[in-house]
Amino acid sequence: MFKASAMTILSCCTGGSELLAIARATRIGALSNGRVLRLNSLLREIELSNGDTLVCWLSGSNAVGRQYVMRMGNRVIASAKRYRDFFWQSITAKPPRLAYIGGFYGHDNLGDEALYDAAESLFNKCSLLKYPRKPWFTSIAKVLPRIHCAVLGGGTLINRLASWRHLAERCFDTFPFSFVFGTGVAHPAFWSSRGEWKDTRREWKSILEKCSYVGVRGPLSAQLLADVGLEHVEIVGDPVLTFALRGPPESSSHIPDSIGLNLGQANGCMWGSEDRVLDEYVKLATFARKAGWRVMWFVVYPPDLSITQKAAELSGTGQEIHKIYCDVNRYLELVRPLSTFVGMKLHATALATCAYVPSVMLEYRPKCRDYMQSIGQDEANFRTDRFKAEEVWDIVSAWNSQRQAASRVVYDAVMPLSETQKSKANRLMETMMKS
Repeated sequence: MFKASAMTILSCCTGGSELLAIARATRIGALSNGRVLRLNSLLREIELSNGDTLVCWLSGSNAVGRQYVMRMGNRVIASAKRYRDFFWQSITAKPPRLAYIGGFYGHDNLGDEALYDAAESLFNKCSLLKYPRKPWFTSIAKVLPRIHCAVLGGGTLINRLASWRHLAERCFDTFPFSFVFGTGVAHPAFWSSRGEWKDTRREWKSILEKCSYVGVRGPLSAQLLADVGLEHVEIVGDPVLTFALRGPPESSSHIPDSIGLNLGQANGCMWGSEDRVLDEYVKLATFARKAGWRVMWFVVYPPDLSITQKAAELSGTGQEIHKIYCDVNRYLELVRPLSTFVGMKLHATALATCAYVPSVMLEYRPKCRDYMQSIGQDEANFRTDRFKAEEVWDIVSAWNSQRQAASRVVYDAVMPLSETQKSKANRLMETMMKS
């Protein structure tokens, strides 16, 4: 056990009870190797998975408060690990060093982990540094061994959160050669009705004009930037396209009468309601079961497990539920033999298309349509508020009967964009090497 000898106190009003929790400890290494397992409300301690214990203080002991402290503890640990990794990488990495500004990797989200792995693969002649997501960190980065450039990577980062905009602005001002690669743009048609979101594309325009290159995820993102006058924007596709399998699908490589299903929660931030989507998924899985199909469920983010288990139980298809949060290769290995796939989470479905599995994307946010349009599969995209199990079942049944031809269509759509993406990444690396 150890006690933090230095701390920053954070407060939060939860259920009328103010919580005080440790937000920083001097033993960064110990923190970054742990995970909150249990909060002892009597001893006011947080037990970590690595055997260490953090001491915390609560002026209140309700259940919501304990959950908050556990979440805060895990966030502190994740942050500590990011800073530790960045300092270590910046000291040991060989030039050219490329600062990666991307999604929430390190939180067991297969999509964000895949995006980082994709950036490492695409820019394999560079040392990719996981840049901490704090704008003020650029002041510290200036005194570290030289970072040659920065990349704003995959995820819907443009026009989404103010913190991403501030971070991009500071980094693009600091690093001499910066660019955008595979990033998505938040769509006002969806986000304008969500909370305090503001359309900041014009502010982003002045930031992106400093970049040496702007390549976005898909046609929707490109059009949203063109609408505010940003020129020379190219579509390079989602970075996970780099995982597209090299050869075309073989006729004997799939399991007939099989379907992969991916379902998730979005905290209400989606087209339509989660309850309705759940009901339709239950219908779809039931159709497949009654037709004698093999049904496999895929969970790519821990908070999605509960709703997936519920759908599997209600449809009588709970025999195969695969939880894959970090391992892209394992995911591709399991998905590749399937005859068809229907997914809600963007990268669960995008990776299925990288394995050339005929796939329906259930668009819970516009980013899903952005991707499907980029590979010419717009007709296989359905908004979640318009999703009907009967309609999707007809589509996947037709694909199943002509699986080889349907798979070839996906291959012919994905492979050209994947090759273009790699070619563009190589040219950017050549420029970095010269600089």
